[in-house]
Amino acid sequence: MVGRRSLIHICSASVLRAVVGVVSLSLAFVVGSGSIAGAETRNVRIMLDWIIQGTHAPYFVAQDRGYFKSEGVTVDTIDAGKGATNVAVSVAGGAYHFGWVDLPTMIKFNAQNPATPLLAVYVSFDQTPLALITRKDAGIRKPADLDGKKIAGGPGVAVHDTISILLKAAHAENVKINWMSVQPRLFGPMLKRGEVDGTGGFTNSNIPAALEIGFKLDDLFVIKYSDFGADMYGLALVTTKKFADENPGTVRGVVKALNAGTKDTIAAPDKALEVLKTRDPMMKTDIEKVRLGLALELTNTAHTANNGLSSVTPEKLKKTIDSIADAYQLPNRPDPTSVYTDKFLPPLAERMPPRAVN
Repeated sequence: MVGRRSLIHICSASVLRAVVGVVSLSLAFVVGSGSIAGAETRNVRIMLDWIIQGTHAPYFVAQDRGYFKSEGVTVDTIDAGKGATNVAVSVAGGAYHFGWVDLPTMIKFNAQNPATPLLAVYVSFDQTPLALITRKDAGIRKPADLDGKKIAGGPGVAVHDTISILLKAAHAENVKINWMSVQPRLFGPMLKRGEVDGTGGFTNSNIPAALEIGFKLDDLFVIKYSDFGADMYGLALVTTKKFADENPGTVRGVVKALNAGTKDTIAAPDKALEVLKTRDPMMKTDIEKVRLGLALELTNTAHTANNGLSSVTPEKLKKTIDSIADAYQLPNRPDPTSVYTDKFLPPLAERMPPRAVN
Protein backbone atom coordinates (compact mmCIF):
# COMPACT_ATOMS: atom_id res chain seq x y z
CA MET A 1 0.00 0.00 0.00
CA VAL A 2 1.34 3.36 -1.04
CA GLY A 3 1.73 5.86 1.79
CA ARG A 4 0.43 9.41 1.70
CA ARG A 5 3.94 10.89 1.35
CA SER A 6 4.78 8.51 -1.56
CA LEU A 7 1.48 9.31 -3.30
CA ILE A 8 2.20 13.02 -3.09
CA HIS A 9 5.69 12.37 -4.48
CA ILE A 10 4.31 10.34 -7.40
CA CYS A 11 1.68 13.00 -8.22
CA SER A 12 4.25 15.79 -8.03
CA ALA A 13 6.57 13.89 -10.34
CA SER A 14 3.73 13.32 -12.81
CA VAL A 15 2.82 16.97 -12.79
CA LEU A 16 6.48 17.92 -13.25
CA ARG A 17 6.80 15.57 -16.22
CA ALA A 18 3.63 17.06 -17.73
CA VAL A 19 4.92 20.61 -17.27
CA VAL A 20 8.28 19.70 -18.79
CA GLY A 21 6.43 18.09 -21.68
CA VAL A 22 4.34 21.19 -22.29
CA VAL A 23 7.40 23.46 -22.09
CA SER A 24 9.33 21.21 -24.45
CA LEU A 25 6.46 21.21 -26.89
CA SER A 26 6.22 24.99 -26.66
CA LEU A 27 9.93 25.36 -27.27
CA ALA A 28 9.73 23.01 -30.20
CA PHE A 29 6.93 25.10 -31.64
CA VAL A 30 8.89 28.32 -31.18
CA VAL A 31 12.00 26.83 -32.74
CA GLY A 32 9.90 25.35 -35.50
CA SER A 33 8.22 28.69 -36.14
CA GLY A 34 11.59 30.35 -36.25
CA SER A 35 12.84 27.88 -38.78
CA ILE A 36 9.75 28.49 -40.93
CA ALA A 37 10.31 32.24 -40.82
CA GLY A 38 13.97 31.71 -41.54
CA ALA A 39 13.10 29.60 -44.56
CA GLU A 40 12.17 32.64 -46.63
CA THR A 41 14.22 33.05 -49.80
CA ARG A 42 16.72 35.80 -49.05
CA ASN A 43 18.88 35.58 -52.19
CA VAL A 44 17.03 37.12 -55.11
CA ARG A 45 17.44 37.83 -58.80
CA ILE A 46 15.99 40.97 -60.38
CA MET A 47 15.32 41.54 -64.08
CA LEU A 48 14.92 45.07 -65.45
CA ASP A 49 12.75 46.00 -68.42
CA TRP A 50 15.51 46.79 -70.90
CA ILE A 51 19.24 47.34 -71.30
CA ILE A 52 20.64 49.06 -68.23
CA GLN A 53 20.38 52.83 -68.56
CA GLY A 54 19.81 55.96 -66.51
CA THR A 55 16.20 54.98 -65.86
CA HIS A 56 17.43 52.11 -63.70
CA ALA A 57 19.54 54.22 -61.34
CA PRO A 58 17.33 53.60 -58.25
CA TYR A 59 18.16 49.87 -58.28
CA PHE A 60 21.89 50.39 -58.45
CA VAL A 61 21.88 53.22 -55.92
CA ALA A 62 20.03 50.89 -53.53
CA GLN A 63 22.59 48.17 -54.16
CA ASP A 64 25.59 50.51 -53.93
CA ARG A 65 24.45 51.95 -50.59
CA GLY A 66 23.67 48.61 -49.04
CA TYR A 67 19.92 49.10 -48.75
CA PHE A 68 19.11 45.55 -49.79
CA LYS A 69 21.65 44.08 -47.37
CA SER A 70 20.35 46.18 -44.50
CA GLU A 71 16.99 44.49 -45.04
CA GLY A 72 18.57 41.04 -44.92
CA VAL A 73 18.29 40.54 -48.68
CA THR A 74 21.15 39.54 -50.97
CA VAL A 75 20.64 40.55 -54.59
CA ASP A 76 22.56 37.99 -56.62
CA THR A 77 22.05 39.84 -59.90
CA ILE A 78 20.27 42.79 -61.48
CA ASP A 79 20.05 41.90 -65.15
CA ALA A 80 19.00 43.74 -68.29
CA GLY A 81 15.70 42.71 -69.82
CA LYS A 82 14.45 42.27 -73.36
CA GLY A 83 11.12 44.04 -73.13
CA ALA A 84 8.27 43.95 -70.66
CA THR A 85 6.62 40.77 -71.94
CA ASN A 86 9.92 38.88 -71.75
CA VAL A 87 10.41 40.08 -68.18
CA ALA A 88 6.88 39.01 -67.22
CA VAL A 89 7.47 35.54 -68.64
CA SER A 90 10.85 35.26 -66.90
CA VAL A 91 9.44 36.18 -63.49
CA ALA A 92 6.32 34.03 -63.86
CA GLY A 93 8.51 31.09 -64.89
CA GLY A 94 10.76 31.45 -61.85
CA ALA A 95 13.99 32.47 -63.61
CA TYR A 96 13.85 35.74 -61.63
CA HIS A 97 12.19 36.57 -58.32
CA PHE A 98 11.39 40.18 -59.26
CA GLY A 99 11.01 42.16 -62.46
CA TRP A 100 10.43 45.74 -63.54
CA VAL A 101 7.43 45.68 -65.85
CA ASP A 102 5.09 48.39 -67.06
CA LEU A 103 1.72 47.81 -65.41
CA PRO A 104 -0.30 47.67 -68.67
CA THR A 105 1.85 44.76 -69.88
CA MET A 106 1.45 42.99 -66.54
CA ILE A 107 -2.33 43.41 -66.69
CA LYS A 108 -2.39 41.92 -70.17
CA PHE A 109 -0.10 39.08 -69.07
CA ASN A 110 -2.29 38.21 -66.08
CA ALA A 111 -5.45 38.17 -68.17
CA GLN A 112 -3.84 35.82 -70.66
CA ASN A 113 -2.03 33.68 -68.06
CA PRO A 114 -4.42 33.33 -65.11
CA ALA A 115 -2.55 30.26 -63.78
CA THR A 116 0.68 32.21 -63.20
CA PRO A 117 -0.34 35.73 -62.16
CA LEU A 118 2.10 38.48 -61.32
CA LEU A 119 1.56 41.01 -58.56
CA ALA A 120 2.82 44.59 -58.52
CA VAL A 121 4.25 45.49 -55.11
CA TYR A 122 5.72 48.95 -55.83
CA VAL A 123 4.71 51.32 -58.62
CA SER A 124 7.70 53.38 -59.71
CA PHE A 125 6.14 55.38 -62.56
CA ASP A 126 3.10 57.28 -61.34
CA GLN A 127 2.44 58.28 -64.96
CA THR A 128 2.64 56.23 -68.12
CA PRO A 129 5.69 56.84 -70.33
CA LEU A 130 3.63 56.05 -73.46
CA ALA A 131 3.91 58.81 -76.05
CA LEU A 132 4.43 59.70 -79.68
CA ILE A 133 7.68 61.54 -80.31
CA THR A 134 7.31 63.68 -83.41
CA ARG A 135 9.41 66.08 -85.44
CA LYS A 136 8.32 69.57 -84.50
CA ASP A 137 8.21 70.59 -88.16
CA ALA A 138 5.57 67.90 -88.80
CA GLY A 139 3.05 70.18 -87.11
CA ILE A 140 1.60 67.56 -84.78
CA ARG A 141 0.43 69.20 -81.56
CA LYS A 142 -2.52 67.05 -80.50
CA PRO A 143 -3.85 63.54 -81.22
CA ALA A 144 -6.25 64.84 -83.90
CA ASP A 145 -3.21 66.04 -85.88
CA LEU A 146 -2.01 62.43 -86.25
CA ASP A 147 -4.56 61.76 -88.98
CA GLY A 148 -2.76 60.48 -92.07
CA LYS A 149 0.68 60.87 -90.49
CA LYS A 150 3.40 58.26 -90.78
CA ILE A 151 4.36 56.87 -87.38
CA ALA A 152 7.03 54.21 -86.82
CA GLY A 153 5.68 51.37 -84.71
CA GLY A 154 3.61 48.45 -85.92
CA PRO A 155 1.82 45.58 -84.17
CA GLY A 156 3.58 44.51 -81.00
CA VAL A 157 4.79 48.02 -80.22
CA ALA A 158 2.99 49.28 -77.11
CA VAL A 159 1.89 52.62 -78.58
CA HIS A 160 0.50 50.97 -81.72
CA ASP A 161 -1.43 48.46 -79.64
CA THR A 162 -2.80 51.02 -77.18
CA ILE A 163 -3.33 54.04 -79.44
CA SER A 164 -7.09 53.56 -79.12
CA ILE A 165 -6.77 54.57 -75.45
CA LEU A 166 -5.21 57.92 -76.39
CA LEU A 167 -7.56 58.63 -79.28
CA LYS A 168 -10.63 57.81 -77.19
CA ALA A 169 -9.50 60.03 -74.31
CA ALA A 170 -8.77 62.87 -76.76
CA HIS A 171 -12.11 62.43 -78.59
CA ALA A 172 -10.23 61.70 -81.81
CA GLU A 173 -11.46 58.17 -82.52
CA ASN A 174 -11.76 58.85 -86.27
CA VAL A 175 -8.04 59.50 -86.69
CA LYS A 176 -6.31 57.09 -89.08
CA ILE A 177 -2.57 56.75 -88.55
CA ASN A 178 -0.28 55.41 -91.26
CA TRP A 179 1.74 52.97 -89.15
CA MET A 180 5.17 51.96 -90.42
CA SER A 181 5.99 48.50 -89.10
CA VAL A 182 9.77 48.49 -88.73
CA GLN A 183 12.30 47.34 -86.15
CA PRO A 184 12.64 49.74 -83.18
CA ARG A 185 16.32 50.31 -84.00
CA LEU A 186 15.16 52.00 -87.24
CA PHE A 187 12.78 54.43 -85.55
CA GLY A 188 15.35 57.16 -84.96
CA PRO A 189 17.10 56.98 -88.35
CA MET A 190 13.76 57.05 -90.19
CA LEU A 191 12.66 60.06 -88.13
CA LYS A 192 15.97 61.78 -88.90
CA ARG A 193 15.63 61.15 -92.65
CA GLY A 194 12.06 62.42 -92.66
CA GLU A 195 10.66 59.04 -93.69
CA VAL A 196 8.24 59.15 -90.75
CA ASP A 197 6.63 62.01 -88.89
CA GLY A 198 7.05 60.42 -85.48
CA THR A 199 7.74 57.32 -83.47
CA GLY A 200 5.70 55.50 -80.85
CA GLY A 201 7.22 54.40 -77.55
CA PHE A 202 8.27 55.43 -74.07
CA THR A 203 9.46 59.00 -73.52
CA ASN A 204 12.47 57.78 -71.55
CA SER A 205 13.49 55.52 -74.46
CA ASN A 206 12.55 57.28 -77.69
CA ILE A 207 13.59 60.82 -76.79
CA PRO A 208 17.16 59.87 -75.77
CA ALA A 209 17.37 57.65 -78.88
CA ALA A 210 16.53 60.66 -81.03
CA LEU A 211 19.12 62.80 -79.24
CA GLU A 212 21.79 60.18 -79.87
CA ILE A 213 21.44 60.53 -83.64
CA GLY A 214 21.63 64.31 -83.68
CA PHE A 215 18.21 65.67 -82.76
CA LYS A 216 17.94 68.44 -80.19
CA LEU A 217 15.08 68.62 -77.72
CA ASP A 218 13.82 71.73 -79.53
CA ASP A 219 13.51 69.66 -82.73
CA LEU A 220 10.90 67.40 -81.16
CA PHE A 221 7.31 67.65 -80.02
CA VAL A 222 5.98 64.98 -77.69
CA ILE A 223 2.36 63.81 -77.52
CA LYS A 224 2.11 62.23 -74.08
CA TYR A 225 -0.82 59.97 -73.28
CA SER A 226 -1.06 61.53 -69.83
CA ASP A 227 -1.45 65.05 -71.28
CA PHE A 228 -4.68 64.09 -73.02
CA GLY A 229 -6.55 62.20 -70.32
CA ALA A 230 -5.12 58.77 -71.07
CA ASP A 231 -3.05 58.57 -67.94
CA MET A 232 -2.19 55.14 -66.58
CA TYR A 233 0.42 53.72 -64.26
CA GLY A 234 3.79 52.79 -65.71
CA LEU A 235 6.76 50.72 -64.56
CA ALA A 236 6.31 48.67 -61.41
CA LEU A 237 8.25 46.16 -59.35
CA VAL A 238 6.47 42.83 -59.74
CA THR A 239 6.79 39.32 -58.41
CA THR A 240 4.57 36.25 -58.42
CA LYS A 241 1.71 36.01 -55.98
CA LYS A 242 3.14 32.69 -54.81
CA PHE A 243 6.54 34.21 -54.01
CA ALA A 244 4.92 37.16 -52.21
CA ASP A 245 2.75 34.83 -50.12
CA GLU A 246 5.68 32.60 -49.16
CA ASN A 247 8.31 35.33 -48.69
CA PRO A 248 6.61 38.44 -47.29
CA GLY A 249 9.71 39.58 -45.39
CA THR A 250 11.87 39.40 -48.49
CA VAL A 251 9.34 41.26 -50.61
CA ARG A 252 9.00 43.93 -47.93
CA GLY A 253 12.79 44.29 -47.79
CA VAL A 254 13.23 44.62 -51.56
CA VAL A 255 10.43 47.19 -51.74
CA LYS A 256 11.91 49.22 -48.91
CA ALA A 257 15.37 49.16 -50.49
CA LEU A 258 14.05 50.22 -53.91
CA ASN A 259 12.03 53.00 -52.30
CA ALA A 260 15.16 54.29 -50.55
CA GLY A 261 17.15 54.08 -53.78
CA THR A 262 14.41 55.97 -55.60
CA LYS A 263 14.39 58.75 -53.00
CA ASP A 264 18.17 59.09 -53.17
CA THR A 265 18.01 59.27 -56.97
CA ILE A 266 15.36 62.00 -56.82
CA ALA A 267 17.44 63.93 -54.29
CA ALA A 268 20.72 63.69 -56.20
CA PRO A 269 20.32 62.47 -59.81
CA ASP A 270 23.87 63.41 -60.78
CA LYS A 271 25.28 61.29 -57.97
CA ALA A 272 22.99 58.46 -59.02
CA LEU A 273 24.45 58.63 -62.52
CA GLU A 274 27.93 58.44 -61.04
CA VAL A 275 26.96 55.09 -59.53
CA LEU A 276 25.92 53.86 -62.98
CA LYS A 277 29.09 55.29 -64.51
CA THR A 278 31.25 53.11 -62.24
CA ARG A 279 29.65 49.98 -63.67
CA ASP A 280 29.61 51.30 -67.25
CA PRO A 281 32.47 53.75 -67.93
CA MET A 282 31.34 54.07 -71.58
CA MET A 283 27.95 55.44 -70.57
CA LYS A 284 27.07 58.72 -72.32
CA THR A 285 26.39 60.89 -69.30
CA ASP A 286 24.69 63.70 -71.23
CA ILE A 287 22.17 61.32 -72.82
CA GLU A 288 21.57 59.36 -69.63
CA LYS A 289 21.03 62.56 -67.68
CA VAL A 290 18.14 63.39 -70.02
CA ARG A 291 16.82 59.83 -69.78
CA LEU A 292 16.91 59.82 -66.00
CA GLY A 293 15.28 63.24 -65.90
CA LEU A 294 12.40 61.96 -68.03
CA ALA A 295 12.03 58.91 -65.79
CA LEU A 296 11.98 61.02 -62.64
CA GLU A 297 9.27 63.25 -64.13
CA LEU A 298 7.12 60.12 -64.30
CA THR A 299 8.09 59.10 -60.76
CA ASN A 300 8.09 62.35 -58.82
CA THR A 301 4.74 63.75 -59.94
CA ALA A 302 2.46 66.27 -58.27
CA HIS A 303 0.45 63.33 -56.94
CA THR A 304 3.41 61.51 -55.38
CA ALA A 305 4.82 64.77 -54.03
CA ASN A 306 1.63 65.13 -51.97
CA ASN A 307 0.79 61.49 -51.31
CA GLY A 308 4.07 59.58 -51.37
CA LEU A 309 5.81 57.28 -53.82
CA SER A 310 3.77 54.29 -55.00
CA SER A 311 0.55 55.90 -53.78
CA VAL A 312 -1.85 54.03 -56.04
CA THR A 313 -5.47 55.18 -56.13
CA PRO A 314 -8.29 52.67 -56.72
CA GLU A 315 -9.78 54.93 -59.41
CA LYS A 316 -6.62 55.22 -61.50
CA LEU A 317 -5.78 51.55 -61.06
CA LYS A 318 -9.23 50.58 -62.33
CA LYS A 319 -8.88 53.02 -65.21
CA THR A 320 -5.55 51.44 -66.15
CA ILE A 321 -7.06 47.94 -66.05
CA ASP A 322 -10.17 48.92 -68.02
CA SER A 323 -8.17 50.81 -70.65
CA ILE A 324 -5.85 47.88 -71.29
CA ALA A 325 -8.71 45.37 -71.28
CA ASP A 326 -10.50 47.40 -73.94
CA ALA A 327 -7.41 48.07 -76.06
CA TYR A 328 -6.37 44.42 -76.19
CA GLN A 329 -9.91 43.00 -76.02
CA LEU A 330 -8.86 40.84 -73.11
CA PRO A 331 -11.00 37.80 -72.25
CA ASN A 332 -11.32 39.02 -68.66
CA ARG A 333 -10.52 42.05 -66.54
CA PRO A 334 -8.20 41.23 -63.64
CA ASP A 335 -9.49 42.25 -60.25
CA PRO A 336 -7.56 45.30 -58.94
CA THR A 337 -6.55 43.41 -55.79
CA SER A 338 -4.86 40.78 -57.99
CA VAL A 339 -2.90 43.46 -59.86
CA TYR A 340 -1.43 45.57 -57.05
CA THR A 341 -1.04 45.45 -53.28
CA ASP A 342 0.27 48.10 -50.92
CA LYS A 343 0.81 45.74 -47.98
CA PHE A 344 4.57 45.55 -48.55
CA LEU A 345 5.12 49.32 -48.64
CA PRO A 346 7.13 51.13 -45.97
CA PRO A 347 5.27 53.78 -43.94
CA LEU A 348 4.09 56.90 -45.76
CA ALA A 349 6.68 59.07 -44.02
CA GLU A 350 9.41 57.00 -45.65
CA ARG A 351 7.82 57.34 -49.09
CA MET A 352 7.60 61.11 -49.30
CA PRO A 353 9.94 62.24 -52.11
CA PRO A 354 12.74 64.65 -51.20
CA ARG A 355 13.75 67.84 -52.93
CA ALA A 356 16.48 67.54 -55.52
CA VAL A 357 19.82 69.00 -54.43
CA ASN A 358 21.65 68.97 -57.77
